[in-house]
Amino acid sequence: MSSAGAGAEDGGFRGFLSGLRAGFHLRSDGRPHVENDGVIRIGEDCRLSSYPVRSHLVVMRDASLTVGNHVVIAYGAAISARRAIRIGDGTRIGPFCLILDNDFHSVGDKHAPGGTAPIEIGRNVTLGARVTVLRGTRIGDGARVVSGSTVAGVIPNGAVVSGVPARVRGNDALRNVGRSVAAVVKRVFKLTTLPGPAEGPAQIAGWTDVGVMRMLLALEETFGTTLPVEELQAARCIEDVTGIVTRARA
Repeated sequence: MSSAGAGAEDGGFRGFLSGLRAGFHLRSDGRPHVENDGVIRIGEDCRLSSYPVRSHLVVMRDASLTVGNHVVIAYGAAISARRAIRIGDGTRIGPFCLILDNDFHSVGDKHAPGGTAPIEIGRNVTLGARVTVLRGTRIGDGARVVSGSTVAGVIPNGAVVSGVPARVRGNDALRNVGRSVAAVVKRVFKLTTLPGPAEGPAQIAGWTDVGVMRMLLALEETFGTTLPVEELQAARCIEDVTGIVTRARA
């Protein structure tokens, strides 16, 4: 485990170790603020960042926070559990996200307890920067929440949502990205027609290791983002590349 355990007795780690069940390779960049009066379960190979801004984990009495394997929580995040919060394997939580399964106090009376309802965040979910997830939310596997959105209710598997409150984006947004990716591929490999979503190295002769690097540079210039080289090298079709670009932009 990382430096999180080393500071368990100072004010920033109250009750952390007493209710912590963590897998191997829990990495902590900086020193998170942890208040744990319940149970925190953290899976294998997770990362919790508190640099340059400290993240906060607050788990109240009889509550639980369960984090799956290979989860990344970026700096400035705040997670507060009064009942239960579950985060699935492979999920990525962006900077300054808020995940709150409680309202702290009722509307109109700050001295009265607010409502609580468990939060379920599925596997391979991406939360952009400054996303707020409210009590009772269920986010399906593979869903993506665009930066600055506020989420409440049920988000279907694989959906892309945005806004306050967050709403499912139409398929047009994803189709537009796919068409732009196809146009880049056509230009890079000097094709005569726009390639379809299922076309890849088997159909496009120039789609070699060298061609992938040319495609990478062209895509990064077109979309203004950095793409993971390993994922692009493993892509087998235009649809795969579209997914890589979409995740990078989110």
